[in-house]
Amino acid sequence: MNTHVKKRYTLIILLVVVITIAVTISAFSLYGYIKDVVINEIGKNAANTSMTIAEFIEQDLDSYKKLYDTKEYKEGTYNKVYYDKMQKLFNKLIKQTGAKYIYTEKRVSDDEIVYILDGKGQVLGVKEKMSKLKIKTYNNEAPMYSEIISDEIWGPIISGFTPIKDNKTGEVYGFIGVDFSLQYIQNILFKVKQVITLVSLLVIFLSSIIAYIIFQRVIDREYMESQQKYKSLADNTPDYLYILDKKGHFIESNPQFETITGYSQSDLINKEPSNLILEEYHRIIDNGIEQTRKGLTTRNDIQIKKKDGTILDVHTTLFPMSINGKVMGTFIYGRDVTKIKETEKMLLKAEKLSVIGELAAGIAHEIRNPLTSIRGLIQLLHSGDQIHSTYYQVILEEVDRINQIVGELLVLAKPTKSQLVKGNIEEVMQSVITLLTPQSNLNGIDMFIKALDPIPEIDCEPNSLKQVFLNMIKNSIEAEAKKIEIKLSKTKDDFVKVMIKDDGCGIDEERIKHLGEPFYSMKEKGTGLGLTVSYKILADHHATIRYFSQLGQGTEIEICLPIHADLKNIHKAT
Repeated sequence: MNTHVKKRYTLIILLVVVITIAVTISAFSLYGYIKDVVINEIGKNAANTSMTIAEFIEQDLDSYKKLYDTKEYKEGTYNKVYYDKMQKLFNKLIKQTGAKYIYTEKRVSDDEIVYILDGKGQVLGVKEKMSKLKIKTYNNEAPMYSEIISDEIWGPIISGFTPIKDNKTGEVYGFIGVDFSLQYIQNILFKVKQVITLVSLLVIFLSSIIAYIIFQRVIDREYMESQQKYKSLADNTPDYLYILDKKGHFIESNPQFETITGYSQSDLINKEPSNLILEEYHRIIDNGIEQTRKGLTTRNDIQIKKKDGTILDVHTTLFPMSINGKVMGTFIYGRDVTKIKETEKMLLKAEKLSVIGELAAGIAHEIRNPLTSIRGLIQLLHSGDQIHSTYYQVILEEVDRINQIVGELLVLAKPTKSQLVKGNIEEVMQSVITLLTPQSNLNGIDMFIKALDPIPEIDCEPNSLKQVFLNMIKNSIEAEAKKIEIKLSKTKDDFVKVMIKDDGCGIDEERIKHLGEPFYSMKEKGTGLGLTVSYKILADHHATIRYFSQLGQGTEIEICLPIHADLKNIHKAT
């Protein structure tokens, strides 16, 4: 291994080490920050939960007062029915919220409290010293929560407290306490640590690959030892090579130049290559030519236009043509990287979806548990408070909307393999139209379906395709269309083609490129997940989707589904 190569790999290794150290430090800092956020949020959750329970108890304060006023609980003089009811409620809330303890206490002196309820059926009347936070809760008459504290009896916990008071007199009769154990906190932080570790490893891995690619591309090419050697290499390279004179005029090219670009030498001889290079890249090439006159080499990614008008992505290298130590012109070497660019975009999109899917799964599961608790508590409050029924209903609807978004996130995280069965696309589409007919009628939209050919059954997952068609047609309805036309046909190469056409507001050409990307939406309250999920379902079916649209002229969607599951070739619709 020569010295030049050794230096190259030494620099690569050094860069990877630096990146690894930087990512590791960042990961530790991020974990510390998230840990503080999690602890703070758990404290808020404890305080909010205690406040919700306190508000519920305050609705039947008289029953609670009887427990509060009891001097000796062992005598059995308290309301056992109310006591048993509240014990069961506390026990249920402990299971739903994941709290270690949920309890209520009353203050008997400046520094002593007595347990009244704890959700676990313990003996009433147990006394203990008041903590500073409990005293503060009594004095401020407002919800409070702690950071992690080490209790002599219960161990490390996060607590939240809310006073129970008579809203008419302002008198405090006790308080609700909610404790989350260290184990509960550690379980959450463990999942956070797993995600951070995974992302850190991915960043290090990708950074290493990128570092290697960068260093490979910045290595200077060795000059040809002789003109014949150069000629042989130039004629046999799969990439194009052409030469400009000192004035920047075309003078010669290799055989691959005409094969790739469609231009012959006679088309460009003694001309500037402006017809070949797209206008936005002229300055880059002009600057590169200027650098070669100084003996320097430049590399850039540009786009060229072939003779037939096709656009190609090209990685271009400009280096000086020297004769006897004098720069006499410029070599321009170009490699067609169009397919590589397309592949990189596909890989980047797949990688993005993969990371989002993994994060979505963890986040969605963590969100659903509190959502279930919130929904249960709201329903519980709703049943006992008809005065604020409208507010409770709005809250429940918003919780359900969050749940729907969580469900879409989970779809992104599911394995892509589907259980395919024989399904009738026409029947699936008819069921979708039946579902959406009331909405289309309400908006004054004419919607109809037409089968241009006998439509065969295909290998599919009908419910998943139903979700795709629902998303597509609902988008047409929301695009202020007055007519939605759906056509089904069979192609010669064993595909079923579904065309959905509307006369709505249309889509800007630039936005069409981003359709299907996670969290990209043109709707005010949209998440962008609907189309992302639809694209994923179509990919699982080896289907293709194309949009044809202009602003103000409506939109046409073409979906091509293979009839047989083993038919995975890319369909090019005509």
